[in-house]
Amino acid sequence: MGILCCHIFSFSGVFIPWFHLQSHLEVKNKKLLIIGCGKLGQKVGLFSEDMPLDLIGLKRKKITSTNIKILEQDIFEESFFDQVKKISPHFIIYCLSADSPSEKSYKKNYVEGLKQVIKSINGIKNFEHLFFISSTSVYGENSDQFIDEFSETDPENYRGIVLLEAEKLMKTVNFNYTILRLSGIYGSGRNYMINLSKDLARWPEFDRWTNRINEEDAANFILFLIKQSLDNKVPEKLYLLTDNEPVRLYDLLNWVRQHLNLNKNNKPNSRHVLGKRLRSSIIPSLQFKYKFPSYKNGYKELIQDEKNSL
Repeated sequence: MGILCCHIFSFSGVFIPWFHLQSHLEVKNKKLLIIGCGKLGQKVGLFSEDMPLDLIGLKRKKITSTNIKILEQDIFEESFFDQVKKISPHFIIYCLSADSPSEKSYKKNYVEGLKQVIKSINGIKNFEHLFFISSTSVYGENSDQFIDEFSETDPENYRGIVLLEAEKLMKTVNFNYTILRLSGIYGSGRNYMINLSKDLARWPEFDRWTNRINEEDAANFILFLIKQSLDNKVPEKLYLLTDNEPVRLYDLLNWVRQHLNLNKNNKPNSRHVLGKRLRSSIIPSLQFKYKFPSYKNGYKELIQDEKNSL
């Protein structure tokens, strides 16, 4: 007859069976709070299913999500601080959007909103990392040279000026943070360039450089950095998140027209091209690979979806 062996461990005079202790010591998921849980935040949720994370999203108006617990919360209400304290997140992604294309709205959401978040974090003991979604508009509009993470910032419009102010605010905090400067984001439901390609009257008068990042790559890169944090490797404080192929706008639009079986627009390319060409000097050295390294990879899927919907 076999003998049932049950190991007993004592903590402060309290005896606990091993099988209870083993359950007690199981590693719990860490909490990721997404503030401004729109398209990008929901993509993060979609691709994080295999990670040891519990996801909570905050939005002004509650929506349903399959794997993110969405809470209705205005970050400018006093209840916001109690909400964050109750959640007690290990990670926060701050990806709020402006309510309108105005300087006042940008200032409120990117600067004043970020102040609220920083204040809320100061009351969390287990907090590990804040990810702030910024934009490449902080670099300014025109440059003949390639721009990377180490290039000077010289914004020329209120959008870039306000975002740079928010970035400077990030540099004053006493916890780990990362700024992610995203170029023109596109993906499912983000069909601006496809719609523009079909409407010749709306093409800008002058050609310019444009830089793209697919929302899937943006979401997966954020999760890549969170995985680094989970592995006790602190991410850099700044990344420029853009694909590997800057392109002239007219060329991109005509490439889309070609794949939509539309005639090429023979609007002449100007000799002097406005805008800037971007590339990251840090991401190529990481063990991260873009699913869509070029606009051609990403827009092919969107164009096929467009054709299927006709």
